[in-house]
Amino acid sequence: MDNMNEMQFTEGTFDALYGHKIIKIERDSIKTELLITSDHHQPMGLVHGGVYASMAEAAISYAAYFTQEGVWVGVNNNTDFLKSAKEGQLICEASPIKIGKRSQLWEAKIYNDSNLCAISKVRLSNLNV
Repeated sequence: MDNMNEMQFTEGTFDALYGHKIIKIERDSIKTELLITSDHHQPMGLVHGGVYASMAEAAISYAAYFTQEGVWVGVNNNTDFLKSAKEGQLICEASPIKIGKRSQLWEAKIYNDSNLCAISKVRLSNLNV
């Protein structure tokens, strides 16, 4: 990759649809953002839990796919919801716990301002092995 910091989720994908954007991507980390709108809310006016899980899995899968050899896909996503958010911006910061040739385990932390809203652990599998 020439300049991974200018990469974005591909147009016409789920991430582009809900406004998920890449801030920075490197071999051992990725940072993404999402501006919260009412479209991200569940009926009680809070950000839907699926938004947090989707942000984590997409960020992690994208980072692995573009920085590691092979085609990496999420095979498990465990997201814990710690604090709700209603407005503002969500920032997802993820880094690997273990990188192997067949599988990887990453952890993502998602913040709203300084509030830690969710932590996800995502296991990836390499489709090429």
